[in-house]
Amino acid sequence: MTMKVVVEFFPQRREIVMDLPARSNGHDLMKSLLLAPDVHILARDDIPIPIDEELREGDRIRVIAVVSGG
Repeated sequence: MTMKVVVEFFPQRREIVMDLPARSNGHDLMKSLLLAPDVHILARDDIPIPIDEELREGDRIRVIAVVSGG
């Protein structure tokens, strides 16, 4: 069983729809996207979510690239 999740990349403002296994969490999403979880923040409804939070069918998840420097 799979679920569809809409993923919005920020700041690129690009959007894709992903099929993930049911009961996938944020870490599973990051692995599927081949992105490092330590340099990205996930947000649902503009609220950051923990990487281990379970995703739901139809979720709209924003993947925010973290920029740091000095």
